[in-house]
Amino acid sequence: MPEQAVALTPFARAAAAIEAWLDGTGAAFATRTRLPDPRRKVASWDLELQHAVHGSQRASIYLTPDFPATPPQVRFDRSLCLVLPHIEEDGRFCHGIESAPRDFDEPVEAMVEVLKRLEKFWSDSADPVWIAAEFQRESLSYWLRFCMQYKPVRGAPRLADLRVALTELKGPTQGRFAAYFKKDQKARSELTIASVGEADPHGLAVRHGWAVGTLVRGDALFVPLDADQNWSPQAWPRTLHELEYLVASVTDNVQSVSKWVEDNKADARYFLVVLVQGKACYGYLVYPAPVAQLTSPVIVPVPVERVDPDWTLARDHGLGALHQRRKKRVLLLGCGSLGAPVAELLARAGVGELHLLDKEFFGSENCARHLLGASNIGDLKSKDLAIRLRKLVPGIVVKAHHALATDWIRHQCKPGTYDLVVDCTGESTVRTVLSRLREHSLGDCLVAHAWMEPFCAASHVVLLQHGNEWPADDPRGKVNVASWPEDTRVQLPACNTGFHPYGASDVWQAAGFTSERLLAALDGKVASSVVCSWVRSAGFFQTLGVAVQLGPLVPPSDSGFDAVQLTRAYKDVFGNE
Repeated sequence: MPEQAVALTPFARAAAAIEAWLDGTGAAFATRTRLPDPRRKVASWDLELQHAVHGSQRASIYLTPDFPATPPQVRFDRSLCLVLPHIEEDGRFCHGIESAPRDFDEPVEAMVEVLKRLEKFWSDSADPVWIAAEFQRESLSYWLRFCMQYKPVRGAPRLADLRVALTELKGPTQGRFAAYFKKDQKARSELTIASVGEADPHGLAVRHGWAVGTLVRGDALFVPLDADQNWSPQAWPRTLHELEYLVASVTDNVQSVSKWVEDNKADARYFLVVLVQGKACYGYLVYPAPVAQLTSPVIVPVPVERVDPDWTLARDHGLGALHQRRKKRVLLLGCGSLGAPVAELLARAGVGELHLLDKEFFGSENCARHLLGASNIGDLKSKDLAIRLRKLVPGIVVKAHHALATDWIRHQCKPGTYDLVVDCTGESTVRTVLSRLREHSLGDCLVAHAWMEPFCAASHVVLLQHGNEWPADDPRGKVNVASWPEDTRVQLPACNTGFHPYGASDVWQAAGFTSERLLAALDGKVASSVVCSWVRSAGFFQTLGVAVQLGPLVPPSDSGFDAVQLTRAYKDVFGNE
């Protein structure tokens, strides 16, 4: 039988088109590499380029096995890393071109685009002003490469991971750091935490579960740099003398690194200098002379990751709103399947202080839809939720209380204590007590009642400004969008127990809706009392298998995935109550 032709894959066809072009008409500017890299097992071509400053340079352009899903790649000699921008430590040129669907049909055009970008880069890189601006624009990326390449003096320790809790600096500010060395790492820390001022970095590490290994403490010095300060590889200090000169120049000779080390050497073994420019931090570990009077102190550049709330919760964006939220104190009643994710969403959104109250212990049957899980079985919900939030969210204050909500409101709450009280218990008695004791226990703070209808078919948030109360007759039916049978729960073989069958994906939609409204109220975007509802479609209700009567607010869509969000005025729902 004649051998049948094997169909080429789309990747093979695209690569073949490039090979035919570069081995043919493209030969004028590119030649097939004689000794291609065996690790890549792809075709590559060499380009001879003349640079105005660096003279003759060779670049290779090659295809990856998944071309054109990955664009053509360009590689220079790795020695050009940190000499020219956009060249990584392995020599790869970051051309910034992403693959497009049309590249499968027009692979040569994809190659041409990369060559155009290469030509422009090569021309621009003859300008030292352009080079400095590009290094400055992506300074953190290049700093990381510099730290990876740096080879410290033998015996000097290395910081594998430096995390800094930064605050606003008015000038050179002293701080502290805590490094953790594992037994099998003689001169390399697993993690280092640094903080400004008197804040305890070890306490921060313990809170977030970072304190693993032998603790070594040291002193830190934070020095702000002007926004226009040149911070390119050519300007980076590489010796203690150069670091001393830089710090002296940016502080008008007020701060001396050498004197700071000398003044504190009796109390600290290691010293850390953190240069802060805008949002970015650059660290230097200062290691005293290994042999006194015979050798000089050395410095080791360190990559820095910020872990303060301004960065972790907002990336330094919209800080006005974040700082206002961090001043807010919220009491959340009920840490169940709705209350727990609401608490976490408020915490991650920047609320400064959360008080969590719940009388329940976490049971195994809650694992499917609660924020907590099997490791929390038998523990207090409020306590474990508070531990979780303190560990996961930098800067937040979380307090847990194990008590009945009605008792806590009566005996512990005082006007002015909270900016917002959120009731996620779903209990009529809690709503009634909050209403009856509004002036006595809460004062003029915001009050919110949040609950879900059976099967998580709808979710509601009633936001009450001062002057409006939850009606005394507890008319939850005026808010709900459907009339339900007397008991829609799945009954369990125990006294007065049962549950509504919904999952985490259901309740977390309700939690997101609830949290969004609560945050809007905290931010001052809700000036009046309102009733907010998230309502699933008639198609969803029809899948429940219960005799439920739908109200006019249920959208008529047959799709079980549709839903609407509604906002109603307090008086439109409750009248003049």
